Amino acid sequence: MAVATAIAVSLTGAIFAADAKVDKKKAQAAYQRGLEDDKHGQRADAIAAYSEAVLLDPSNAAAYRARAGDYSAQGERDKASADFDRAVAVAPGDPANYLARAGFFAAIGAPARAIPDYNTAIGLRLERTEVYTGRGNAFLATAQYPKAIDDFTQAIKLRPDNPEAYKGRGIALENQAKYREAIEDFTICLSHRPDYQEVYVERALSYAGLADFEHSRADLDVAVRLRPEDPRALRTRGAVRERLSDDDGAIADYTAAMRYDPTDVRLFLARGAIYARHGKHPEAFADRNRAVLLDAHSPDAYTARAATYHAMGDHEKAFADNTMAIGLDPNSPAGWLARGNAYYLLGRFDEALADLKHAVALDPSGQQARQLLDLAQAKVKETVDRQRATEAAPDTVAITLPAPKPDPEAPQTQPGPLPPAAAVEPPQPRPEPAAPKVEPPQPKPPAAPEPQTAEDAAIVHHMRARKLMDAEQFREAIGELNEAIHLDPGLSLAYNARGYAHLRLLQYKEAAADFDQAIRLNSAYANAYQNRAAARRLLGDKAGADADLAKAQELTKK
Repeated sequence: MAVATAIAVSLTGAIFAADAKVDKKKAQAAYQRGLEDDKHGQRADAIAAYSEAVLLDPSNAAAYRARAGDYSAQGERDKASADFDRAVAVAPGDPANYLARAGFFAAIGAPARAIPDYNTAIGLRLERTEVYTGRGNAFLATAQYPKAIDDFTQAIKLRPDNPEAYKGRGIALENQAKYREAIEDFTICLSHRPDYQEVYVERALSYAGLADFEHSRADLDVAVRLRPEDPRALRTRGAVRERLSDDDGAIADYTAAMRYDPTDVRLFLARGAIYARHGKHPEAFADRNRAVLLDAHSPDAYTARAATYHAMGDHEKAFADNTMAIGLDPNSPAGWLARGNAYYLLGRFDEALADLKHAVALDPSGQQARQLLDLAQAKVKETVDRQRATEAAPDTVAITLPAPKPDPEAPQTQPGPLPPAAAVEPPQPRPEPAAPKVEPPQPKPPAAPEPQTAEDAAIVHHMRARKLMDAEQFREAIGELNEAIHLDPGLSLAYNARGYAHLRLLQYKEAAADFDQAIRLNSAYANAYQNRAAARRLLGDKAGADADLAKAQELTKK
């Protein structure tokens, strides 16, 4: 063994001594010794023996394959891959080499790379059930379900008692919503292997697809008995128990699953939803807040937490969370629907209408969004009609009051569809300024006073820009915001709004510069951080984008 070990230390497998003599007999003996070492768990000695074998006979493909398997088992993927390649190179006509390399690719999560090797092995007439099962699993992993079904069917023909082939075909059928056929395959699989825990979970999912929740729960009960620490079985049984109106059982399962997988956001969102249904808002908030902390890039987590904030009366934090969800995934209708629904419930119908239009545009088949959109449109029309009626009424007052001065701190409203990861803060209600004292009647009513300061004039331009942005006129809005910034260089709202307009015009560098200035002027400006995150991501600065989103999240918690 000392000689073999010395060789293993010096041998990389890629370079051979120029004067080494080929001795196939000794090479085969070394290879057999390696197999014995592997059988007794002596992997280091086995690798040394295989290395001696390929030194004595560089064409010994079996030794390369065996050494590759040991390298793979101890996590040395690069060495394993190199040895599998050498095995193929020295014996390109041996289908076993392709089968071994395909199995390696499948094991490291590269099924697309495995498929060509399976194809070659089959082309070299390696007609074995494990070859078709392996390729079927690779097709399954790459969502090529019809091809997977064909391969598993061929594997079953070659060996009708192969439980893996029935399991694989069942999963492929399940993914095509062919639940009854899937159940048949899973049942045959279990007849060959009654303790196959994973298959009970799969069959339970197919029963659930047929809304047969009683049979689904029965299978999951068996799965949990066979493997009590399996979070997938517990999580699935929790969902089935919910369908059976067993909320207490569902909470117990979700809680048990958390012990084995405390980072699964889905568990916290599911349990939080049950708490919310039962009006246990502090418990719901704890779970949903935990979901946000576990995955700060999950729109679903923010949308769920927003619902709890609303239920607890903290509407501004709720709007911030919904806005964050929209920023993270502006192409998902769920965020727009959630915020639109909240606006509607609070009587902010114009804002509800804008969000619900986005939701419907993204998912025209969404009934809830369409119904709520109709209600919002009716409310907006009702408001407009009432305003017109008021305007048509005879004027009974001699003095016309000037319009209240715009609040320079009022944040911008939602200006149309957002780019990826962008967010715009919701408007914050502010107290109206006190109305001026009414003077005695004069022959002519005075005109509304013009802004008296540059800051007031800047606000006027900012408000005009907001209206233009509502109408998707971003270039024109930039002109108004340029004037606002000229009049008041310290107006962070204007920089943020102009940055957003640049973002919508795909002018990412200009957008990032404006968001930088908005943050310099107001370091607690959460919305500016959200928008800058979008610009940075589009400029390829993922780390900077993630940092900005984390900062925005921190600020919205305060």
